[in-house]
Amino acid sequence: MTEPTRERAVGVPADWLARLDALGTLGFLVVTVVAAVVDADGAALANLVVCAALFVVGSAIWAWGFVLAAARSREAVIDLAGLFYLTGSAPRSVRRYFLGLWFLQIAIAVAAIPVTSPPFGVMVPVFGIGIITLWAAGRGTFPERPPEPGPRGRRSAP
Repeated sequence: MTEPTRERAVGVPADWLARLDALGTLGFLVVTVVAAVVDADGAALANLVVCAALFVVGSAIWAWGFVLAAARSREAVIDLAGLFYLTGSAPRSVRRYFLGLWFLQIAIAVAAIPVTSPPFGVMVPVFGIGIITLWAAGRGTFPERPPEPGPRGRRSAP
């Protein structure tokens, strides 16, 4: 796994999840603009296919990240703000990158509502939160879980 602080010089996380998130967001933007400008069945179909694919992939990635986080929670204290919003679990530039793309997906989805029919784009932000969850579950920094109390209230060694 990549260290959480390993980033490119421009502050962009250097891993496949960052590239996947950027490509998905770019694809979503392109297909939404085309569907808004071109009044053809092909454009609407492309919009549906891309938005549905991003939703399904995002749902699967989110589930994968949630399962990894549950497994990791045996050794670390994983809080929801760190898992879903990278609060305290990622370097500032990584958090800014992933949340920026997620907010861009939300903005595109909201902008698509009045200009595309039907507005399939409202499903796409699931993709961004899925990627954030998987990144945090695998690469996020969380505090170590304290040992469980032993008999009579004493703390037992791990």
